[in-house]
Amino acid sequence: MQHLENLIALGGGDEPEMCLSAILLALTHSPPLSDIFVFTDASPKDAHLFDAVKALALKKQSKITFLLTEDPYYKPGRKRRKRRSKEPLPSDRFSLYSSLSSLSGGLSIFTTDFDIQEVSAIVEDSTATDKVTLLHVEGGPELISDYSFRVDSSVKKVILHITGTLAECVLTSPSDQSQSLLTEKGPLAELEHSQGLYRISLLLPVQSGHWKLRAMSEGHVTFNVIGGSTVDFLYYFATLANETHPGLARVEGSPIAGAPAFLVMYVTSLDSDTEVSFSHGTLLGAKGEIQRVKLDISSSSSFQTWREVVGLVESVPSVPFCVQLSGQDSRGNEVERVSTEMVHPTHVEIRVLAVPPLVPGHISTVGFEILNHGPARLFNLTADDDCDYLQRKGPQRFPVAEQGLYRSEVNLLTPATAPAGATVTLTLTVHDLDSPDSNFAVVYLTVVPPHPDTSPPSCSVARVQSNCPSVCNQSSWSVSLVVSDNGRSGLAALQLQRGEGILTLFHNAPFLEDILDESGSMKKQTHKDKKTSEDHHHHHHHHHHHSDHKTRLRTGDSPLNISAWAHTPSQPLWVDYTSSCCSAQAEVLVWDRAGNTKRCRLTSVEQRITDRSSGSCRTAASEFTSVISLVSSLLWFLLV
Repeated sequence: MQHLENLIALGGGDEPEMCLSAILLALTHSPPLSDIFVFTDASPKDAHLFDAVKALALKKQSKITFLLTEDPYYKPGRKRRKRRSKEPLPSDRFSLYSSLSSLSGGLSIFTTDFDIQEVSAIVEDSTATDKVTLLHVEGGPELISDYSFRVDSSVKKVILHITGTLAECVLTSPSDQSQSLLTEKGPLAELEHSQGLYRISLLLPVQSGHWKLRAMSEGHVTFNVIGGSTVDFLYYFATLANETHPGLARVEGSPIAGAPAFLVMYVTSLDSDTEVSFSHGTLLGAKGEIQRVKLDISSSSSFQTWREVVGLVESVPSVPFCVQLSGQDSRGNEVERVSTEMVHPTHVEIRVLAVPPLVPGHISTVGFEILNHGPARLFNLTADDDCDYLQRKGPQRFPVAEQGLYRSEVNLLTPATAPAGATVTLTLTVHDLDSPDSNFAVVYLTVVPPHPDTSPPSCSVARVQSNCPSVCNQSSWSVSLVVSDNGRSGLAALQLQRGEGILTLFHNAPFLEDILDESGSMKKQTHKDKKTSEDHHHHHHHHHHHSDHKTRLRTGDSPLNISAWAHTPSQPLWVDYTSSCCSAQAEVLVWDRAGNTKRCRLTSVEQRITDRSSGSCRTAASEFTSVISLVSSLLWFLLV
């Protein structure tokens, strides 16, 4: 909140603005169930994004609240408004904002620059911890409207937010004590009024029971009552799935009107100090209860802090509704919690057939079906994504027969520079051209590498020197290796996992003639053990002379980061291992940057060096082709 209080407006006055783009960005990068607050005085320039914003807000069950400081006059043909101009702005220029706040369960507050700081208190109220909704209802310009909400023993603090203009508002407590909020102070509540918002705080301690509101408004008003409690709920609609894993499948988008569905509820924060039992859910329309849904408590899943309960909705209503959860606390007080977003049942459905990966430089296709649960009609489909990968955003117009199906697809071209692991949010929205009937689908697509690197590094034996007599502590043996990455990632780390010797890593390659000499000595090694032992010391003398940049590792040392040693991923690394003949075996671990691992086993006996990760092996006295391969690798060293 301190960061919010430090914000100040610089400039402004442009009309219109790219407001929906900002909201879409906020929705994309915020977690589900977020509260999003929009401060603006301009109408949306990007109205074409309304469907995408609506779909994502409903998908994430996020509330969008607008704090609007409208300027009633502007001069046409200019970017900047003039307050003294006599031409009024369109009266419906904020209608998209009002629609978004209404369907998401937020508020639209029309205020002034002077009152904006006081009105901003709603942000702190709405983002408080342990916040639950006790009442959320929109009222028209009726002469008198009556509303009610229940406070149970778990609720510690209650705040009412009323937007619009009131002519009269009377609050009545469970003990039948009344207060005219606009004209009286106490004994039930305290009122703070700013342009466009009434903020009412019930005085502590808050009485448990049934509270009533009687209001007379001047135009459209919204009542929102929030309380401090640990008991709340989440919900979604589901249908039976008879596929590979039978069970309940979550309904994506809006539920189908007239069809059966399951109402799945998660009751959260049920700790040992809160004894609440819930009996039913209620679908609430504009005029009150539409349908009561009995919850099957016996088959519910219960965990330490939440419980899952399920109820059958025999026929989803055809009118918009919100969901209420009802029960009782340990004192017999009725407990009610209500969702703020409106569910809009529909007669059209979008089914996404597959979610492909996004490969940089390639086109990915998302197939989907449009199922018409109503009469034959003409539909319009729009698609949008937050990264502009779509090749065509629409709209597509097509007819669908009664109870028919239409299959189509959209293509996304992923740039070659797209980073692996990035997520792209795709929204699909279908509209009936002759009615408000619509539905949506939100698809999350992930960018993957073009061809994942699954090849582990390799250890190629260049030379083995071993002259181990029966008295082992008087002699040593050594192995020279070339370590390289077979994939495209490059080497990342190396570690001596087992062995009592010393592993030496060289930054620079030895001279080519040394390797050619070594290939000759490899062929003579079994016949000239003593000479080979002498050559071993001479060989290391050359290394110390020519390769002055080296690092030594022992068993127990942490893995050494070698990712910066090579100029390119394909550049190999020269490694020597030397040990007493009393320790005849060793093991080296090599990692590449993709996480692939090579386990190279070394032995003093002229037999094998094995790699557990690939199962391949190569003889220590390597074939001549291995020498040629090694020479090629070192030629690469000399040329770079």
